[in-house]
Amino acid sequence: MLTAKPSFERIALNRVTFGARDTDVASAEQTGFAGWVEDQLNAPTGDDAALDAFLKTQTMPVSYRKTNPDGTSSTVNEDRGLDYLYADTAELWGVLTGVNQGTVEQFEQIRIMQEMAAGHYIRNTHAKYQLREVLVDFWHNHFNVGRQESDMVSDMLPLYDRDAIRPHALGNFRQMLEAVATSASMLFFLDNAESNKNQPNENYARELLELHTLGIGAYLGVSDQTGGSGTQIGGNAPGYTDQDVIEASRALSGWTIEFGQRNSSGGYLPSTGNFIYNAAQHNTQAQKFLGIGLSGLTAPMQQGQMVLDICAYHESTADFVCRKLCVRLFGDAPPDAVVERAKAAWLANTQAPDQIALVLRAILLEGDEIGTVQQAKVRRPYERLIALLRTTDSVVNANATMKDWVSPMGDGLFVWPEPDGRPDDNTFWLTSVATLGTWNLLLQSTAVKQIQTSLYDQTPPEMLTSATQIADYWIERLIGYMPESAAYTGIMDYVAGPGGVMAALKTGNANLIEPAFRKLVGLIACTEEFAYR
Repeated sequence: MLTAKPSFERIALNRVTFGARDTDVASAEQTGFAGWVEDQLNAPTGDDAALDAFLKTQTMPVSYRKTNPDGTSSTVNEDRGLDYLYADTAELWGVLTGVNQGTVEQFEQIRIMQEMAAGHYIRNTHAKYQLREVLVDFWHNHFNVGRQESDMVSDMLPLYDRDAIRPHALGNFRQMLEAVATSASMLFFLDNAESNKNQPNENYARELLELHTLGIGAYLGVSDQTGGSGTQIGGNAPGYTDQDVIEASRALSGWTIEFGQRNSSGGYLPSTGNFIYNAAQHNTQAQKFLGIGLSGLTAPMQQGQMVLDICAYHESTADFVCRKLCVRLFGDAPPDAVVERAKAAWLANTQAPDQIALVLRAILLEGDEIGTVQQAKVRRPYERLIALLRTTDSVVNANATMKDWVSPMGDGLFVWPEPDGRPDDNTFWLTSVATLGTWNLLLQSTAVKQIQTSLYDQTPPEMLTSATQIADYWIERLIGYMPESAAYTGIMDYVAGPGGVMAALKTGNANLIEPAFRKLVGLIACTEEFAYR
């Protein structure tokens, strides 16, 4: 018998996972939601053991013609593991430079993104530590880089994900900020790698302030007319001006990647793809940033690190980032009490190595809103697909086309071209294009051969004689409560009608039964109730 509304645990888990499975809900009910959260916040470094082992079994076919060093050509035709997920800087940079020099085929660049997408689908579906996966997704959007910007950006994305985002997703924001600032993908995406001493590039400096830390709400204009920056400095300054952007760009110039440019000795740096502070590119004219003097800081990277310190510890950063995180979890209008708890925890733990985990603990456990406030956040097309895969206990294997699956709906992985990241408001994902595209994707996805599941085998045998029991079982699995009447009637009409589940069962033909069950779960996934996380 379906309940009228979802349980506390199901509401809470849908907010902090990529889809609450019935087994997740049962586990949280047994141990208590607080116990589930504490386990999630104490995730081990890297993937959990089962996920790590599964990823390393994955292969995708590789087939292309390549030119050999002697000028002859040969065919590459093999099944290859997801090797680029684990590649170091030298290997990834070697692909980039090799393609440019004609010694590596361009398909290898395509392969990097195929593996990145496959890794994300598999991790988001199968990871035990779902809260970390949700946070990784959040931070990737917060510190967005678009792969179309350049080959330098896209080819180095495995390092950005593995070294800058994942290790810090539940860690310390200041540490993550510097990891992002020194990552090749970000340095090339926002042009700081090519910033020079004579005319420092302002792109990264502006987005650091506007998007990564203080937020556009703290922008005071060309100059501060309040007089605040003259009497209040650093974390007490009311906000930033265009002059602060200029000063930050000067302070951060010289933070770059070794790609063969001139060094301070008059020679040239090697081309390695490694981060380096290059004094030859550093502008020495920085004066004051948010009222704090920078000119006396002369050690390598010292000025830039001071800028990151000031940004990371500023009260406006706490407000901007915590509110944005609460919007991600609760919806476009998160409870004020939750935002204030998050902000207080953020400011109280700026030096803590687990600062972000402490903020999550305040959000999730110091009030009951996570499981009592009505679900109001629309799942993006990607999230909705992953939720379907999780709630049907599907096994997701690597597929080379994954990088393009949700691109038509504007939700492809690493494809958002602007530094602001994809919109995180409901209206953007409720357009007819996004909605229809998502419905089609949900109805078609379970037919992809790399996605393995048997919905018939998962259905308890005692329910197979009743259309109502079959429908209710899968509605409970995917949604957890009774959908609105029109949707329920439509689902029942399909299960009991000609061409539906019951008709397929009567044939005894497995080639008809499993597709009928897959259409059923696809229809449930198209309901309004499943659309919310």
